[in-house]
Amino acid sequence: MNDGIKRQEISQRIGAELSERQREILRLIVQHYVLTANPVGSRYLSRVSSLGLSDATTRNVMADLEYLGYVGHPHTSAGRMPTDKGYRVYVDDLMAREQITAAERKAVAQSLANAVTAEDVLEASSDVLASLSRQLSMVLLPALDEGVLERVEIAPLSSNRILVVLVASSGRVRTVTLEMESALRQSKLDELRILLNERLAGLTFREVKATFRERVRDLSEHDKSILRLFIDAPEKLFDDSGSERVKISGARNIFSQPEFQRRDVTKGEEFQSIIELIDNEEVVIHVLERSGGHADDITNGGIAIRIGSELEERNMTGYSLICTKYQIGGEKGIIGLIGPKRMDYGRIAPLVEYVARAMSGVLANK
Repeated sequence: MNDGIKRQEISQRIGAELSERQREILRLIVQHYVLTANPVGSRYLSRVSSLGLSDATTRNVMADLEYLGYVGHPHTSAGRMPTDKGYRVYVDDLMAREQITAAERKAVAQSLANAVTAEDVLEASSDVLASLSRQLSMVLLPALDEGVLERVEIAPLSSNRILVVLVASSGRVRTVTLEMESALRQSKLDELRILLNERLAGLTFREVKATFRERVRDLSEHDKSILRLFIDAPEKLFDDSGSERVKISGARNIFSQPEFQRRDVTKGEEFQSIIELIDNEEVVIHVLERSGGHADDITNGGIAIRIGSELEERNMTGYSLICTKYQIGGEKGIIGLIGPKRMDYGRIAPLVEYVARAMSGVLANK
């Protein structure tokens, strides 16, 4: 049994052990905190609950939930707020998923309609998801290793510098600038391009890296000298880099959240953690791949939600990740968003799924 299914089954089993009264109060606590970012007290809950409980009875239910680890409070006299455990039961067992609105559908369609290339689609998808969710949106491209090299293009930039363009079958493009020891005529560059395409096109990037030297071993010493940069460092050409794999949108959205408007001792740490995430593409890739990159976690259009400590990233315990997969060519990438743990999961999770399906449909025609 995979970790995603196991986590949800455990959560549902724990949630099922709660009484209906406890489940209703927990649901209201989460919903209130999502809307206000403020702890909630028993007096408010007793009035909005359909259970008809007195303030004293509601306090007792809240105390039970706190003892069981579903809620906590920032200080003694404060109301209650959900813990990671409380959010998990809410997401898996208590949350009502909302429908995508007509306005949201229209915004996604208009955004993707203006995308000409696959690159445009990825950027537009990230931008529109950030705009509609008001969170930090991320699109992770498939790793090049598993992608298939469709063709190689070579263009001169100067007398001794060339631009190598690698086009994957998924539509992803990687460009590398190389400096040659001596100037090459255009005719020679064309010969080089044809040779590389004959021997490399149709292979995965991993195969190209592993077998490049073997595939050009029979060339003349003159041709090998031209290909020296390729032969000596195929990793430079065919390896991924973080800045090319991930697209991030909506940084302003995160900093507009109430969590960043408070003047408390944790504000500096909150700012630092999210700034490090935005500035470090490798961290983004790591979080996305570990949280939602496994096929058995989010297959068939499913969604992966990781809350606080489940991200297993020390600086990310105050945040949650919602992500799913999209299709690009014969490969799968990941689209998702990161925001405070009090995100409106019921509204945002379906939105992530919808944008992923829409972008996959558009990419299929590029």
